[in-house]
Amino acid sequence: NEDKKSDKKWRKYLKWIEHISVEPTMWLYMMAYMITSVVEQAFFVYKACRVDHGYSEEICSNLTDNETIKTEVQVTVSSFHQWNNIAGHVVPIILALFFGNWSDRRGRKLPLIIGLLGKFIYSFMVVINSLIDTWNLNTIVYSASLPMGMLGGDVAIFGSCFAYISDISSVKQRTIRITILDVVYLSTMPTGVALGSYLFTNVVKSSYTIMFTINTILLALAIVYSLIRLKWQTLSQQQSLVGTNLLTDFFDKKHIVATIKTMTKSRPNHGKLHLWLLLIMMMLYTFQRDEKPMSFLYTQLKFKWNVTTFSNFRTFQSATFVIEIIIIIIICLSNIYFLYYLNETVGAISHASGRVIFILAKISKLFYVGAGVAALGPIVAPVLRSMTSKLVSIEERAAINAKSVTTAGPAGAITAYPIPQRPPYAPNQWIYPKPTVESIHS
Repeated sequence: NEDKKSDKKWRKYLKWIEHISVEPTMWLYMMAYMITSVVEQAFFVYKACRVDHGYSEEICSNLTDNETIKTEVQVTVSSFHQWNNIAGHVVPIILALFFGNWSDRRGRKLPLIIGLLGKFIYSFMVVINSLIDTWNLNTIVYSASLPMGMLGGDVAIFGSCFAYISDISSVKQRTIRITILDVVYLSTMPTGVALGSYLFTNVVKSSYTIMFTINTILLALAIVYSLIRLKWQTLSQQQSLVGTNLLTDFFDKKHIVATIKTMTKSRPNHGKLHLWLLLIMMMLYTFQRDEKPMSFLYTQLKFKWNVTTFSNFRTFQSATFVIEIIIIIIICLSNIYFLYYLNETVGAISHASGRVIFILAKISKLFYVGAGVAALGPIVAPVLRSMTSKLVSIEERAAINAKSVTTAGPAGAITAYPIPQRPPYAPNQWIYPKPTVESIHS
């Protein structure tokens, strides 16, 4: 009897393991990103200081001690972010016209792997950029960001992962599975940032090359796992690519036509209106997504934060995200739909309120207060994705998921432009302005 009970426990455990699909892929991808998320911003500042401005190693390693040089370097870095964001968003927006419908026909695995390959190339090329002392900061745009964008970037990865989860989940399970996937990648934020800060400061002796090598290895593991574990097709109507030309099959005008039809077709109970409203809501929500590079520069200039202090802030911010999202999962499990949809509204208000506090913060502790207030914000994305997926058929999921992810592209490209045009500490300033050399003399 004891043996039978033990067998039942193992079978129950193994059955749970069988449900794991894209979660490890997302975890490895996000862990790779989070380990170097703060270090990457520091690398951009260091690269601009050493190469673009030609200052010595001693000056660039202690940039917080020199206000004049720090402000001058930040002008270059924030201009780089402007063009780097545009380069990274434009191509995926175009690819999304093909990606969604093609994924519905051929499966989710290949576009996911292609997107991960793009991220792998980006990290590998940042390693190369860190080794070549004569390449200036803008070289990263051409050698790393553009190739990544041409392979789909976040559109391919997130769109494929969420479409894959939608394919293998029932309507009843979809919200909780999508939310769990969000928790999986959000959990890498506090752990990844904290681990990255520790490795950078105490283990690799502030080596940008080693840090991005670790990033590259994690992405390679994500690719290998996806190749071995995930299915090429998750729905019966999806067909193999064997015997077809990949390029002509992907860049088929029929995909654009199908995507447009999906977005414009009439749906019962004002479904088309609801669909467009949800996509617009996602775009408005993601206007804040590209604040992180500017927040690093802003806190470095305003509060004299470095990699360690900014990493501590990001760890606190991410930890509060995860804790409160776990609470939201419990609410979702109750199947009280009023509370479920109320979460989206509360999350949006939380995000907005946190940003107001960031704007008004005069001391560094208020930045932590803003992060705590904004902690419910991340629930907005999974709720919107789940609501969107329930408005469309199985055959349309990837197209809609691609458009949902892509709405972040225009938001990032649009917000990337005006931010660097604003001088620091101007009257009625908006968040994270770009410094100007002239302002340091005022």
